[in-house]
Amino acid sequence: MIIYDKDNHQILSKACLNCADPYFQPAHSSLPTVGCCSYSPVISLFEIHQMLKLDDRDFFFHHIFNNTNATINDYNIVIHANVNPLFETENTDHLSSIKTSDLKLSYSICQFFKMNKGCSLLPSYKNATCRSFICSTVESQMDTYEQKDLSEWTRSIQLETKTFNDTHQNILQKRGITLSRNVEDVLFYLEQI
Repeated sequence: MIIYDKDNHQILSKACLNCADPYFQPAHSSLPTVGCCSYSPVISLFEIHQMLKLDDRDFFFHHIFNNTNATINDYNIVIHANVNPLFETENTDHLSSIKTSDLKLSYSICQFFKMNKGCSLLPSYKNATCRSFICSTVESQMDTYEQKDLSEWTRSIQLETKTFNDTHQNILQKRGITLSRNVEDVLFYLEQI
């Protein structure tokens, strides 16, 4: 049901190819089923560091930093999912902001999703959420041992990323360096680690 890819610190499941989780179903029959790949990934310092370890500044600048549908925050970058124009036909006036976001998710596809393949990012470029998330439908089919393994793997992936981000964000904050104002300085710092 699930596999832990030790080399890339990611949890994988073939069940994701045919996502049956009701929460992740498309809002309209003309939209493809992409499961949790409707998510807008947040690229943190950890993932940027991974790109730099592979000397991939071109990928960082072309697909992340200069992405036309990105929000650059001080210490992470949100790559907004592509939202199908059909979403604009929905009347969301009566919905709460959470319900509107959930509805928008059902019209969205991550920019890095490729049909019949899944995520097109290198495994080391995927954020902790993408490397550790398994939906409730898949999890409910797992036995107790698999659920225990899943919990341990998820905790390990999240902790590695959180520890890295907290440590280096703190240092960058003390230096007054941010992605939004000093991207080259942040990259230089991350390259030196």
